[in-house]
Amino acid sequence: MKKLILSLLLIMILSGCMTLLNIKLPDGVYVVGNFSNGVPNPEYKMALQGDFYTLELPSSALNFENDIAWYQVVVVENGKPVKNTSGIPLWKQLVGTTVTVYATPNLMENDTAKGVGDSEKETPPWYCAGDFNNWQHEEMTYQDGKFVLNTGYSVSYGETIKYKIARNTDWTPYEEQFDGTSYNARENQDAVFTADKDGTLIIEFDPKTSTLQAYVK
Repeated sequence: MKKLILSLLLIMILSGCMTLLNIKLPDGVYVVGNFSNGVPNPEYKMALQGDFYTLELPSSALNFENDIAWYQVVVVENGKPVKNTSGIPLWKQLVGTTVTVYATPNLMENDTAKGVGDSEKETPPWYCAGDFNNWQHEEMTYQDGKFVLNTGYSVSYGETIKYKIARNTDWTPYEEQFDGTSYNARENQDAVFTADKDGTLIIEFDPKTSTLQAYVK
């Protein structure tokens, strides 16, 4: 992971050097990792298919350490990187011979996981825990492409709830804890929701865009 972070720092440095030298990267959306030496590579350029940019990565290209491999997505415009995600983990246990990465650039925010997901994240189970259930994990239901938990918990207008999702009931692998911004969310990195009305709390996770949200029904 340190190598990947250093490589992305190198991207930013190189982008400035490239401007001075009038050298530009080809515009596009790229999956970046150890497999690409940490820089946008035409071999790992994503293609627009319907609503998403996608790329199928062979698992043989991934560098797993303690059963976790990392990647990021970088958007290049006018020859320079303009957006890059935080590191996104892949858990070896749920990766087959390939993994499909999805990106929605208009949802992306620098240094977060927003706007990017993958087929590993689409694979159940996901669990949710929070203030609403004394932080006891409950399995989410996969429906219409999203993981949903009807908590059955009644909230009141203005009430604040903290919560988070994870792969297992013991929070492992730790890299797969998600707070709606970053994977690898640890203690005190929780999603926060303030109820806008009275009703029942629903929590929803979109694995293709890494969108985690709560709402009142």
